Amino acid sequence: MNITRSDRSKLALWWWTVDRYLLSSFFLLMMCGIFLVMASSQHLAENLNIPSHFFTVRHLFFGFLSIPIIIFFSILNERQTKIICIFGLIITTSLLFLILFEGEKIKGAQRWIYVGNLSFQPSEIIKPLFVVFNAWLLSLWAEKNNFPGCIWSIASIVLISTLLLLQPDLGMTIIMIFTWGFQLFITGIPLIIILCFILAFPIFMILSYHHFDHVKIRIDNFIEGKTHQISKSLQSFESGGFWGKGPGEGFYKKSLPDAHSDFVYAVAAEEYGALICILIIIIYGLIIIRSFYYTINNNNIFFTLAVSGLAFQFGCQSLIHMSSNTDLIPTKGMTLPFLSYGGSSLLASAITAGILLSLTRKNNPLKPFKKEAYEKL
Repeated sequence: MNITRSDRSKLALWWWTVDRYLLSSFFLLMMCGIFLVMASSQHLAENLNIPSHFFTVRHLFFGFLSIPIIIFFSILNERQTKIICIFGLIITTSLLFLILFEGEKIKGAQRWIYVGNLSFQPSEIIKPLFVVFNAWLLSLWAEKNNFPGCIWSIASIVLISTLLLLQPDLGMTIIMIFTWGFQLFITGIPLIIILCFILAFPIFMILSYHHFDHVKIRIDNFIEGKTHQISKSLQSFESGGFWGKGPGEGFYKKSLPDAHSDFVYAVAAEEYGALICILIIIIYGLIIIRSFYYTINNNNIFFTLAVSGLAFQFGCQSLIHMSSNTDLIPTKGMTLPFLSYGGSSLLASAITAGILLSLTRKNNPLKPFKKEAYEKL
């Protein structure tokens, strides 16, 4: 099917106005994810006595489902994006409540709801929805002196963080709080409040260390260097070298728990080498930098908060995954966007990508850029 510039259909207008650099980067990550899940999940499937490509097929299913989700969100205008994200946030927050009573408990954490044979993790989906919702609140607060947007913002992050900690899910809570704090900083709150948040973080971690056993164990193992997972992960990086051992030739992935999700970056390092790891970092970096590029000299506070918040959250999650795989921080069950196995994670990444593509489209009324600037994209 050929789409010409004279074609005025909705799909044609979308194609000629969407940022194809961002779009290509997202789809390139999705393609890499398919190969990495295929390479890292076969031995796990065999240990569970299920078909060897069980996880690959499921990942492909959610991958194909992600494509229309990306397109759907990227076609939305500002008003439609806000409405869907607000109602979506209400639904996912309700599901976080429901999980505390009806959720499936796995490895000491109660984060999943099962629908037939499929599991659903609302805490993944709530991330991009909250960014847009919080951007809306803070933009109203900045533009209207009598609107208590900051109070509503604080109340919403306290509620969501509390529900996440009750699961418990410390990593997701940290991402949410960091993103929220970043958006507050962009809004222009006094520096003293930012300093208070920075000082409060060590206190929060100390309390988590003493109240959550799994946090205490992971931090202790990190300090003492006794983590079995990390030792195998580092051996994967060392074994892969610069060029890697080749597709399917990895050895240490077989002793890595959840290699297809929490340690997929280590699998990439062993089978495809440091070269692919550098390329992955470059792709993530390009997505983040290009997203932030759109916020330069933009006077619309909602646009700036939403785009920069989504890019920050996307990058923060990627950084946590890579850092835990390379022993820079304690291990954390954090997926790598678009690369790790996990339906909820993949769908959340698709929503993030779709909203970013929607807000950065050339004809978006939120972007007061000049025509000359568009021609450079």
